[in-house]
Amino acid sequence: MKAIKIIVSILVALVVVIAIALFIGLKNLDTLVEAAIESVGPMVTKTDVQVDRVNIKLTEGRGDIHGLAVANPEGYSDRPIIKVSQVGLEIQPSSITEDVVVIREILIDGAVLNAEHQGVNDINIKTLLDQMRPDSPEEPPQSTTASPDVRFMVEKLSFTGATLDLRSEELGQRNLTMRDIQLEELGDRQEGLTPAQLTRAILNPLMQRARERVEQELKSEAEGALKEELEERLSEEDREKVERARSLLD
Repeated sequence: MKAIKIIVSILVALVVVIAIALFIGLKNLDTLVEAAIESVGPMVTKTDVQVDRVNIKLTEGRGDIHGLAVANPEGYSDRPIIKVSQVGLEIQPSSITEDVVVIREILIDGAVLNAEHQGVNDINIKTLLDQMRPDSPEEPPQSTTASPDVRFMVEKLSFTGATLDLRSEELGQRNLTMRDIQLEELGDRQEGLTPAQLTRAILNPLMQRARERVEQELKSEAEGALKEELEERLSEEDREKVERARSLLD
């Protein structure tokens, strides 16, 4: 009987210790998430990543990340290449103590991308994508005090209302539209993704879409300029021939 009492006392003590540890951890969850983003982000992008504040409400299964900014690669302006006022999170609270934390949805609305075109082929978006490539095909998880060996699974990722500000030495400045992006099932509930892998899974689609949009604009502008130059060099007789040929084709 005495042995049973001792065992029960030990179990109760363990439960109390675990409860205190969870309370302390969850109480500082906002700070831990902010530190993790600012620690893992630069490892992936090779640029500075900053967050204004984080607000996670596990009891409600949601959270917000405010003022997320990714700095431009070296050699470009000091404007952030990505700036997001708010990122919305919907979390599965029961998964927070499991091996894979399940995020039901990440909503990134109104992201502002600053694209810079220098010289012939230098585009800051392409430079960032090159820097984000993993050092090896199977990149091992990198854990730090701010980023423990935790893995994630995202059921749904949405980019909505993103804008692209293009500044080019040749084209000047112009605002470009971007289509929304919807992704599902990033990682799984068994293996999940490391923080670094999740960061790439989130940023890559957005940056790829932005790169395609910028290159499309540059190509369209180059073709238009070439067409104008060719037409200027044509004689009046040649222009009449071209117009006759167009009418026949029509």
